[in-house]
Amino acid sequence: MANLETQKLEDILRDRIGRFVDNKSKWRLHRHKVLQEICGYDNNAFLCGGAARDVLLSQNYKPIIPRDLDIILECADLNKVADSFAGHVKRWNSYGGLSIQIQDWSVDLWLLSETWAAKEKIVEVNSFVDFPKTTFLDIDAVAVQLFKRKGQKRKIHAKGFFEAILKKTIEINLEDNPNPAMCIVRSLRIANKFRFAIGPKLARYIAHYANQIELEEILGLYRTRYQPTVSFIEEIGCYIETIKKQIRVSNKQPVKLPVSENKVYFHSTCWNSSLQKNARCLFSTE
Repeated sequence: MANLETQKLEDILRDRIGRFVDNKSKWRLHRHKVLQEICGYDNNAFLCGGAARDVLLSQNYKPIIPRDLDIILECADLNKVADSFAGHVKRWNSYGGLSIQIQDWSVDLWLLSETWAAKEKIVEVNSFVDFPKTTFLDIDAVAVQLFKRKGQKRKIHAKGFFEAILKKTIEINLEDNPNPAMCIVRSLRIANKFRFAIGPKLARYIAHYANQIELEEILGLYRTRYQPTVSFIEEIGCYIETIKKQIRVSNKQPVKLPVSENKVYFHSTCWNSSLQKNARCLFSTE
């Protein structure tokens, strides 16, 4: 049964990514052109992580259109890509990735061989099949081919991604990571956003590093990265304490975070009215 459910999710994701990169509506035309231009430098390009997750988990009545795209390339010259998007380059990050801003979309581009786990030789990465082994969370462990040849099935590589969605629980995929504070911040954000539980290994990780990192540092990182409401900032401390208390009772069970009424993370609130008006067509099954 799990395999059938996983296959169904894969099919839905393929269909939605196909709609996401399509150019049939005017409000998506500029994004389509940008993605095609990027793929002109490397036609083997994959959308990975949070954008693919948000597209899959979005619901027709409350669509979540990703504003931040992470794209992995195989062998492109990122300097040439940067020259092509002169005037749109936001920054080069510390791990060699390129970040560009096109209207409402932020696009981060990485070379497959330059992902942190590959560069540090923690994971042997020879192809896109290996990419899902490199993410900290299983809910990020997915890569979906952007453009496919006519008649071919869009490629999807995943490791625990669909299982995490079926279980509604996020867990550690690869514990090695240079930034534990950011791992805590992202884990709590994703769990809150989708009402997912925290897996036992991840709960122990959060409790361990929360005892070593000042809460104010975690809150400051959250404010800088996501600009949340004041109420949610207060909730983060509550979430961490809930995790600590739960693992003292049992460190082998998932932890459900206290239910919050915070709605700030649905991206539709960040979009202009024309995008909101047309967003539903992306996720329609008709």
